[in-house]
Amino acid sequence: MANRGDTASRLEDEAAHWAARIDASPDAAPAGLNRWLRADPAHAGALLRAQATLVLLGGAVPETLVAERPGGGRRIWWLGGASAALAASITAALLLLPARGEQIRTGIGEVRTVALNDGSSLAVDAGSELVTHIAGAARLVTLADGKALFRVRHDAHSPFRVQVGKVTITDIGTVFQVEADRDTGMVEVLVSEGEVQVASSGQSVRLVAGQRARFVIRGAAPVATVERVDAAGIERALGWTSGRLDLDGETLGEAVAELNRHNPLQIRLASPALAGEKLYGAFRIDDPAGFAQSAAIGLGTRARIGPDVILIGTPEKK
Repeated sequence: MANRGDTASRLEDEAAHWAARIDASPDAAPAGLNRWLRADPAHAGALLRAQATLVLLGGAVPETLVAERPGGGRRIWWLGGASAALAASITAALLLLPARGEQIRTGIGEVRTVALNDGSSLAVDAGSELVTHIAGAARLVTLADGKALFRVRHDAHSPFRVQVGKVTITDIGTVFQVEADRDTGMVEVLVSEGEVQVASSGQSVRLVAGQRARFVIRGAAPVATVERVDAAGIERALGWTSGRLDLDGETLGEAVAELNRHNPLQIRLASPALAGEKLYGAFRIDDPAGFAQSAAIGLGTRARIGPDVILIGTPEKK
C-alpha cells in the first residue's frame, strides 16, 4: 500500500503534467483534464499550485479558473479578452499559498483563487477578509467579512471548518459558499455539492446540495432560515467566480452593492426609491458603465457617467 507521502508526490507530478499541457496549448482544454479534475476534489488545488509554480519558473500566465457546475462536476472557464483583469487577479492569487495563520484581504475589484496546502482551494470575492489556519490536523478558515467559495478535500479525521462569528460550518465532502456581511450581521451558507453541518449557539443544521441557510448573527442566539435553491439559482449566486452578475428579480440596490465591490468606478442612485426596483438579465461584473446604461433604459431614466462616479436616475430638485 502506498503511503501518504507517495500519494501526495504522485498527485503533484500529475498536476505538473496537466499544468504543462495547459501552458503549451492555452486555447483549448487538454483531453481528459475535466475527467481528472472530477476524480478527486484535491486535484483542483494541486493544479492551482502547479500553475503557480510554472509562473514562478517563467511559464505563461495561467488563465484558467476551476469552477463548480450546478448539479455536480467541475468545468474550466478559459478567461481572455474582456476578462483579462479577472485573469490577472486570479494569477496573483495563484502565487499565494497560505500557511498557518495566513491573512487574506481583497480590495475593490480583486478576486482571488487560492490553493491551500491541504489540497483544498477557495475563491475569494472582492472586499473580503479571512484568515486560514491549515497545519496538520487543524483546518480552519475564519471569515470576518465578504464571500468565499470553498472546494474542500474531505478528511473525516481532520474536519475542515469555516468560522463566522458564532456560526461554524463543517465540511462533509463539499463545495459550498459562505458570505458574511459585517455591517448587517448576516451570514449566508449555500451548498452546491455534498453536505455541510452548520452549528451555532447549541443549534445544528445539516445542509445538502441545493440548500441555502441565512443567519442573523447579532444577538445571543443566531436564528437560521433554510430554503431550496435550484440549479439556475446556484449558478447565479456563483456568477462572480467567472466575472458575471446574473439577476433574476434582485433589486437595483443589491446589484449596485455587488458591482461597487468589484469596480473603483462607483455607482450611486439619485433617488433612494430606485433601490427597490427589480432587475433581470446578465451583466459583466467589471463593466459598471454598461450595467448602469442598461438599468437606466429599463427603468426609464438616465445614467450619467463621470470620471469618479456613475449616477443612475434624475437628481431631485431642491
